[in-house]
Amino acid sequence: MSKYESFFVSDEIRERKVTLADGTEHLLHFRELPAVEFRKFGLAERSEDDDVRSEATVRLIAASLCEPDGSSAITLEQARKLKPHVASALFEAVLDVNRVRRGEQGNA
Repeated sequence: MSKYESFFVSDEIRERKVTLADGTEHLLHFRELPAVEFRKFGLAERSEDDDVRSEATVRLIAASLCEPDGSSAITLEQARKLKPHVASALFEAVLDVNRVRRGEQGNA
């Protein structure tokens, strides 16, 4: 194993229990995302275009949320239709899986 192996995203699928605002718990699966995806997120968050800014979070969710076999769980179109409290809970799980703290998402 290279001394740099830990620098790269893992192919391992990570489980997270996500609790929604209504109290329901869901065991979901997420993949790690490369730094470039978080850089795109940061740039989108600072865009002057309202549509680009509003879609930044759901793009990360759609890229990370997956089935246990690693296949995508939802499309971007579906992610755009998420309820606000659901998107918020999923986004927190994406940050946790990727070991990103709030406020540093776009600094990669």
